[in-house]
Amino acid sequence: MNITEAIAQHVLDAHEGNNWTEVDLAHTLRDITLAEATAQTAASPNTIAGLVRHLAYWNRVMVRRAQGHATEVGPTNGFDGPTLHSETEWAALCADALASGRELAAAVRSFPEARLPEPIIPKYSSAYKNLQGAVEHLHYHLGQLVLLKNLVRSQTA
Repeated sequence: MNITEAIAQHVLDAHEGNNWTEVDLAHTLRDITLAEATAQTAASPNTIAGLVRHLAYWNRVMVRRAQGHATEVGPTNGFDGPTLHSETEWAALCADALASGRELAAAVRSFPEARLPEPIIPKYSSAYKNLQGAVEHLHYHLGQLVLLKNLVRSQTA
């Protein structure tokens, strides 16, 4: 088994479907409205839109690291961004997050498997830990997205 191919497929499955949890980003976001995406709740300082923006940001941080570029993470950690004013802007953010998943999968596929035990970049943990960790990170926030979606909908019901 090629480990980088397996991780890359897991990235895609978590973004687009067919993963073992039967929950993925594309299907979770599919029916969320702009109002729901930007609703603030008492349960989290993050909105659905903020989490989606964060996921796209982190996917691209991991792409750059997989390509050997040290990438600093700013204090907002990708949660910041322009206010969304339309369903079109919300749809574009969702599409961008899914595109970032495909970019990450491509970067993982092209990463030399022999380098997986080595630091992804100097002074960091192993490439394997970082690349597999990117999938774990997505699943963690995917759980938050599902909970926030349910909470926002229960508050308006």
